[in-house]
Order: sequence, then structure tokens, then C-alpha cells
Amino acid sequence: MNLKTHLPLILCLLTTLATTSAQAAPPAGAKLIIVSAVYGDLDNDKTLDVLKKLSTMVKDNNLSVAATTQNFGDPAPNAAKKLKVGYTIDGLYHSKTVAQDQVLDISTRLIVINARYGDLPNGPSDDVTQQVADLVRKNTLSVKADNDTFGDPAQNRVKKLTVTYLFDGVKKSKTVPENQTLTISNKGA
Repeated sequence: MNLKTHLPLILCLLTTLATTSAQAAPPAGAKLIIVSAVYGDLDNDKTLDVLKKLSTMVKDNNLSVAATTQNFGDPAPNAAKKLKVGYTIDGLYHSKTVAQDQVLDISTRLIVINARYGDLPNGPSDDVTQQVADLVRKNTLSVKADNDTFGDPAQNRVKKLTVTYLFDGVKKSKTVPENQTLTISNKGA
């Protein structure tokens, strides 16, 4: 084999292989598993186990369902009811509880890792991770960075909201100043 005559072909093949390898497939979505689910009057233990029903409602490793008596029955007539769900995302345990007639939304493409509100980066601030995570809907987020939403951890100081999150397995972060809205679209930006 004459190397000079085959060199252009070899270079073309190497370039194709390098380009193909660099274009990795998007990361697979996180795996959602519902491990417990009850609906009813949680305070007085008048509940129904709705694990099997809720598990069938998971679609594409996401769950969005209204906590209603139409969906889950009425184990406690005339009492305020809640839906409490324990679940894992890629093996990490989480829990969410929503009141009757609210929507429970568990999104696996957008996962809030950490959220802080206050005089960032080094002043007084609060961990608002759970509050922000509870606002994720259908793999999107929109939250106003203000004292009405998060309280005032740094009085008489200008504050910021910083959210660190995973979107399709890629770690990202966004920061907005006080009184602005932080948004993350269903494309992760």
C-alpha cells in the first residue's frame, strides 16, 4: 500500500471519526421511580395508598397530576386532603406533598441542585433550594427573586437569586438580581 496515495483517504476517515466521537449523544433522561404515594387527610391518617395508580401515570420519566378526588377517590369526606409522594430520581430519594386540587409535577430533565437568595456571593443569604425546586413545572422554571417570595435574609442590601441545576444531565447556573424573574425554558436555557 502506497501511503502517499491513501493519505487523503486516511485523513478523511480520521476526521470523520473525530467529528462523530465529539458529537456525543444527549445524556439519557433521569430515571423516575415512585416508591410511595398516599392521598387523603394526612393529619388524621385517613388516606388511600395510591402508589400503583400514580406509578402508571409516569410518562417519559416525568409526572404531572392533579391531586383530586376524581383522580384518587375520597378517603376523608369533608376534610382537606393532600397527595404525598416519595420517589427516587437516579436513586436519590425525594418527597413532594401538594394540597387538594393542586398539581403535583415531578420533572426529571430539569433538576434544581441548589438555590440561594440574599446578598450574594458572600453576604447573608438563605438556602431556598426546596422552594425553587417545588416551582419546576414540566421541566421549566419561572420565579421572581424578591422578598415576598423568599423573605429578607439581608435587610437594606441588594439581593440576588442564584440557581444551580441539571438539565439533561448538564450542570448549569443562573443568577438574577432582586425583583427580576429567573426563567429556565424547557430547552435548559
